[in-house]
Amino acid sequence: MWNFVQSLQQPPVQAAVITATATCLSALIGFTAVFIQIGRQGRNAIKANTKNEELKRKVEIYERMLEATRTAAVAALDVTGYLGRFRSSLDLRDVFPQWGKMHPPAERYVEYQGLYNEASTGFIGVITVIESWHIIEPKLDVFSLAISAGLDELRKTDRAPNLIMKAMPFPGHESSWAMPDAVERKALEELIDQKTFEINRLSAWVADFQVEMQVLLLGDLFLKPIVRRNPPDPKQFCISLDRYEEVKRKLHAFDFIRRGEELDAQQRAHFAKNKS
Repeated sequence: MWNFVQSLQQPPVQAAVITATATCLSALIGFTAVFIQIGRQGRNAIKANTKNEELKRKVEIYERMLEATRTAAVAALDVTGYLGRFRSSLDLRDVFPQWGKMHPPAERYVEYQGLYNEASTGFIGVITVIESWHIIEPKLDVFSLAISAGLDELRKTDRAPNLIMKAMPFPGHESSWAMPDAVERKALEELIDQKTFEINRLSAWVADFQVEMQVLLLGDLFLKPIVRRNPPDPKQFCISLDRYEEVKRKLHAFDFIRRGEELDAQQRAHFAKNKS
């Protein structure tokens, strides 16, 4: 043992020990660096894969949303276009009254009602999408509230008497069709204007929702400013999340929102009273 210790004190042996130790330390440091680098690369790969999956999911959600908004927009254009053609056909018969007696308008109430129902269903479908992905941004509820209020305003136009049904030729009895008189014509045009306004406003709010979803889901990919609608008519106000409180105050002007809040308050008071 003593000889071994003495041998370690020899300069050649000490040099060999130092060299071996340095080599081991270098190897250890190199191995540690490689291990850390591999770990970092692994974490970066996991992060990249997670980001890719997140982006893929966002694109899928946006595509579903886009399908719902496109369906609603097309249905809205179909029904407003149908009403516009019927109104134009009446205007044409003002110019050519004799021709109008022989050729009644081509529009029929059953077709109109079908298009009207499709538009309403399309807007309800957008509400369903909003509620399905409410977790993305809780403030999206302002769109479902607005569209619900807009649908309620549209339903109010379906009041008796049904002027559109009365004015359109009845299938199988086209020969007995007659132009509406001046009073009925004026009321009919006002009704068509009102329905067109309500449907167009709903379509605009659906388009606003689509813009907001672009920002929420794809904003990281396309770092460009979004230009919002700025309608001159205050009744056609734009809905955006950065104006959330302002928009909610405007929605309080709708009967649907006020009735809902009143009903909610009554129910809460009722259950609180029973609980006490």
